[in-house]
Amino acid sequence: MSDGSVDLNRPSVRLFAALLVVAVPPLVAFAATDFFAGEWLAQRGYGAGTQLLIGAAITAAWAALVAVFAGRLMAGEARSMLELAERGAASPHAREEAFSAAQRRLAATLDERNRQIAELAAMVRVAPIMEDAAAVARSMAAVARQLTADPTWVMAVLRGPDERSLPPGVYGAEPARPPDPIDEVHRWASTVEMGAGGDSLGARYAIGPWGAFVVVDVVAGEDLRAILMAPWEGRSPPSPADLNVFSLLGQHAATAIEHSLLYVRVRTQAEELNRMAALQTDFLRGVTHDLQTPLTRIGALAAELRADVVDDRAARADLDTIEHQADRLRRMVSQLLTVSRLEAGALTPAQEVFRAEPLVRRTWHALRADRSLELVEEGPDHLVVGDPDRLEQVLWAVLDNAVKYSPAGSSVRVRLASDSAGDGIRARVEISDEGAGMDAATRERAFEQFYRSAIARRLAPDGSGVGLYAARGLVRAMGGHIELESRLGEGTTVAISLPAEGAQEGQEDAGADAADDAAARAQTASGGG
Repeated sequence: MSDGSVDLNRPSVRLFAALLVVAVPPLVAFAATDFFAGEWLAQRGYGAGTQLLIGAAITAAWAALVAVFAGRLMAGEARSMLELAERGAASPHAREEAFSAAQRRLAATLDERNRQIAELAAMVRVAPIMEDAAAVARSMAAVARQLTADPTWVMAVLRGPDERSLPPGVYGAEPARPPDPIDEVHRWASTVEMGAGGDSLGARYAIGPWGAFVVVDVVAGEDLRAILMAPWEGRSPPSPADLNVFSLLGQHAATAIEHSLLYVRVRTQAEELNRMAALQTDFLRGVTHDLQTPLTRIGALAAELRADVVDDRAARADLDTIEHQADRLRRMVSQLLTVSRLEAGALTPAQEVFRAEPLVRRTWHALRADRSLELVEEGPDHLVVGDPDRLEQVLWAVLDNAVKYSPAGSSVRVRLASDSAGDGIRARVEISDEGAGMDAATRERAFEQFYRSAIARRLAPDGSGVGLYAARGLVRAMGGHIELESRLGEGTTVAISLPAEGAQEGQEDAGADAADDAAARAQTASGGG
């Protein structure tokens, strides 16, 4: 109302007008009736109370009539506003006519806030958190500048958890520029209290010796202390809505920097773990290579000495023990070497066709176990397709566990069978013992490298914890799979499944290979290429 006119579109003016329309006509009518027809009504027996009652009834009827009429007008206006809110006005001219000046200002402010928040979310989403935290700090300063169209925003980092990734200093939006040193202005801005107009947590408008500033806290935990700030001299103080947007910017900036620092920390730890794993693999590979030769030599010397002491039974028994333990250590070292090759991806099993039954008996004989072996063959005759040396390693690891973790006098059962699968025949080797068994937690981790349960460490203190891990890797390398079933105190069954083929087909293939080898040898002997 700067020009002295009354804006009839204001809700308060319209409400006042409606009250006047309701109240004034009945009052005027009642005063006129009392003045002109008061004596006439009194002569006919109508007293003051009756006249008041008649006036009140007329006033109520008039108010109801005005309420109905005004309600229809307001309902129509509300429907129009709702339609405009849902679909928008048909044209800028129609929108201009539909809304009052205050409504237009509110709509413009809301549009600007929505734009700023959407732009802020889009820019924060592409923050370079996979780089160092300093790049994120510069990115957040650039976001503030772009969001407010103000090129004076900077981020001052006063303290951070990792000074290598985020050294203290003042960061602008320039990507290659090192941070400027912190000065008194930034220290003052970081400690200034919330101003009278700063109702928003984390953002404030402050006036000090160096002028007016907008300061936004960038805080994460106890380690990160930073601020976003811009000079505000000569401008109107920011509104509470502006401070809310700035506060949201500070929260996003703190989250982005925290994520960047976490990413750097995780990446550093991963690189260190990879380095340690490589060192461990190299160490295992070197140790196993160095131990293979002396262990083999010990076993050979024990065999030679045993042949020389034919009459000394005690000496022969000791030499047998030496030879057996040397062979056992050699197999354990071979497991470690296999583990290192599996992890390096340098193990390629051979592809041969063979029977599993002689392999099982040879492995069991090498264990020299004080147990009885029950070997059962079921189903159609078949041949395993794989690497017999690698399968012998698998059998030795599983049978050795069956012996170590079962009581003396118990038996170990090996079942050889074949199953028809969608991709052909599968050979199945099941090894069952009557030992200590496993609980649910141990079953879940049985194939982990170097894992040994408390029961396993008690029953066999000299175990390495790599047997089942290496066995699983070898079986998978040969195109099969291995699984186990076990209950605590009820023994364990390990099932190995490998590719196979019918015995007749395998024998024909073996005969053809032998014929090809004989032909090749004959050609070589006759001087052929």
